[in-house]
Amino acid sequence: MDALTKLPREVQLILGGAVLYVIFSFFDWQQVSFAGISAGRTEWTGIGIIAALLAIVLLLWEASRAFEMKIQLGSFTPGLISAALALLLLVFTVITFLTHNEARHWPSWIGLILSIGIAAIAFQRAKVEGVEIPDMSAMSARMSTSGGSAAATPPAAPPAPTETDAGSDSPPDSGGSSSV
Repeated sequence: MDALTKLPREVQLILGGAVLYVIFSFFDWQQVSFAGISAGRTEWTGIGIIAALLAIVLLLWEASRAFEMKIQLGSFTPGLISAALALLLLVFTVITFLTHNEARHWPSWIGLILSIGIAAIAFQRAKVEGVEIPDMSAMSARMSTSGGSAAATPPAAPPAPTETDAGSDSPPDSGGSSSV
């Protein structure tokens, strides 16, 4: 327990949030009660399975970082992987929240709030660690001035009619034969 208190505050919050998220994923995200009888569904149905599994992967990844395990995934930095997992968790939680909307129960709200908090803290931590998150407005401006200009050119105009075409009353023949 003493090792956890020595971790940076952001790591503690991400680990704690991920643990709470996994716990709340087993609660009823949808619930109906009638005459004292309740029935519900957890997050572990449909696309919610992906969100819950992402929370477990994020938890394991952050725990491995906390215990200073060196895991290399190509040229990706650990901070970038943490931010990407947190973003994916947020995206799939929002999708789950929106698709599991019939008889929504309070644990779904807790899961949504936890995923937003985890993503915000993970991005703040990634920024502190030096992970450069691309600025989308700068990227779109660069694309429109350099690479995007070739795609934005209008198609070529059709050729102007010649004098021989101007004298005939019939439309030009596309088959290549002339009727003179």
